[in-house]
Amino acid sequence: MKKYSNSYHRTVNLKHVSLLIGLGIISIVVIIGAVWFLYRTLFYDPFPEDASMTKQAGNLTQEIDDEKGWMVRYPVFDDAAIDDSISQIVDESKEAADADQQVVLDYRSKVVYDHYISVLFKETVKSEDQEQIVYRSVNYDKKQKQLLKVDTILRNQYSQDLLDGAADNDVKAVEINEQNVLIYLDGQQTKTIDYSKNKEYIALTDPNIPSLYQKEPLTVEKTKEIDPDKPMVALTFDDGPNPNTTPQLLDTLKKYNAHATFFMLGTNVKYNPELVARVYQEGHEIGNHSWEHKDFARMTDKDEIWANYQKADDAIFEACGHDPTHVRPPYGSVSELYNKVVNRDSILWSIDTRDWESHDPKAIQAIIEKYVNDGSVILLHDIHIDSVEAMETVIPMLQKKGYQLVTIDDLYRYGKI
Repeated sequence: MKKYSNSYHRTVNLKHVSLLIGLGIISIVVIIGAVWFLYRTLFYDPFPEDASMTKQAGNLTQEIDDEKGWMVRYPVFDDAAIDDSISQIVDESKEAADADQQVVLDYRSKVVYDHYISVLFKETVKSEDQEQIVYRSVNYDKKQKQLLKVDTILRNQYSQDLLDGAADNDVKAVEINEQNVLIYLDGQQTKTIDYSKNKEYIALTDPNIPSLYQKEPLTVEKTKEIDPDKPMVALTFDDGPNPNTTPQLLDTLKKYNAHATFFMLGTNVKYNPELVARVYQEGHEIGNHSWEHKDFARMTDKDEIWANYQKADDAIFEACGHDPTHVRPPYGSVSELYNKVVNRDSILWSIDTRDWESHDPKAIQAIIEKYVNDGSVILLHDIHIDSVEAMETVIPMLQKKGYQLVTIDDLYRYGKI
């Protein structure tokens, strides 16, 4: 009986030990799983290690979808203007992934001189037999609250002179740095544009960045909203600015909340930079009317044609930190050579007031009233006091007829020309 009892107790103890061992193993597995889960959640970074992808600006956001084959991370700035552009890049990366290729989108970000936000995206597309890297970018001016494209970072002629004639669509990304701009071209080629060596090509306006306008950017008055369903016309003024007449014209335009386009001569810009700045700040458009009003149709040297516009561009940029978008050839005179050389919109007119001939405010108004239509481009000259005084009656007449007085750029934006 005692022998049986000892055997029974040994059997029970072995079962307890086995149970405890099993529970211990299960507990270890659970603990290891929990630790691994916490590690993956809090510390593990599934993105490929890339020390160059430094993140100095924006709140990092990360998304992974193993089934669809994409991993993306991107910054959020709580500013719709920049966040919407970033979202577009992120969405395009997600859409590029499929069963045959995985997409990894990473980025680096920085704030340059507390003025510009620069975000460079590196998209890696992996398939079974190859890997492709594509760079894209978003750049944002915090002071002027606008997105920056390559042609608002670098001034005209940058492509021909600095990028060996590369086309606009060859530029895949632009990264703003403190000493330079880094251009990412098609085929993963890069080009570094140093500010100090190329200041005449730099469109960024900041006291720390060498350029022809090394100052704080000018503020621009908020303009009246335009109703695209209502008729609009563009008053355009040539040959200024003139310190004896242009200020009065600006006062009249402000009085009636009207806007105009000023096609300026470089020679007049040079001696009246403060007027150029005022025109720009009051929300008007500045156009290029050449350096000294020579007849382009008579020019046989392509360099002379371009230099006339470029010299005026430089003077305008130096005065206000802004390059003209549109040009107007003196006399409206062009040639086959001109059309080959000048790759910008040359703006002529649909109504010639011949104000330079009549010097009569009533005659000027009569011509405008007779021929005006939706989308009309009206030719005037702000160097003539008669033309300036005519605006005191022309502008209210046009507004009474329901016309909005806008810039050439506005006419393009709303499909009027």
